[in-house]
Amino acid sequence: MLNRLLPLSFLMFFAISVDGYSQGEIDKQTKVFYRNERSWSGSLNSNGWGINYRYTKRVNAFSGINFDVDLASIRHPKEIKSQSPYKGGWGRSYVFGKANEAFSIRGGAGYQKELFSKFDQGGISIRLFAGGGLSMALLKPVYYQKITGYNSSTQELYLEKSLFDPDYMQSVYDIYDRESFFTGMNELSVVPGAFARAGLSFEYSAEDRVVHALEGGIQLEGFLRKLTILATEDNHRLFPTLFVSYRFGKVIDARF
Repeated sequence: MLNRLLPLSFLMFFAISVDGYSQGEIDKQTKVFYRNERSWSGSLNSNGWGINYRYTKRVNAFSGINFDVDLASIRHPKEIKSQSPYKGGWGRSYVFGKANEAFSIRGGAGYQKELFSKFDQGGISIRLFAGGGLSMALLKPVYYQKITGYNSSTQELYLEKSLFDPDYMQSVYDIYDRESFFTGMNELSVVPGAFARAGLSFEYSAEDRVVHALEGGIQLEGFLRKLTILATEDNHRLFPTLFVSYRFGKVIDARF
């Protein structure tokens, strides 16, 4: 995932640099001086993906308070996608050795400060944001269709729904397929945690009452115990993450 973020980050900052050189046309819109914002974003993280809702309450012309709610996936750094050799490319993809799918639900608050304001039409405003809050990891068991036998006369495989068992699933040839994602939803477990993050937001919308922004930053999230994502001892409770996101939304309670 990190090797995807690096070129995305490069493209983001390249686009910003090119757009910065194209500034110059005077913006004749009535400017919004005091603005609260409601926005949403989708992100690519170095350990998964995420979606976010943010409400920004303006403190003064250059700063505000952010209130965030997130849903994000959490991947183990050693995950490798596999597929059943018996399904001819039609089976469900899975991670060999995965014990649980992990997701994080976060709620927090933070501070936002505008470092550079947008004066020209097509310009960019640059904002620094930082904050943190509480998080909750949801662990959902992953079920497989384990091969338990083979009938040579009928050429039939005997299958059994099973959690990953390292004593009996030694290779991908011991697994016929993965069960549906929704199998095991009634067995969710919860692990409390907390997070902190900081980054830069580049807001480039041509309309003063609309929000379009590219963001990038770093986040650290920790939980009270290790998250059992893979059926191994090499699981973690701390997750440092790089993220790149696209944010869109609108200005509310505008004052001109």
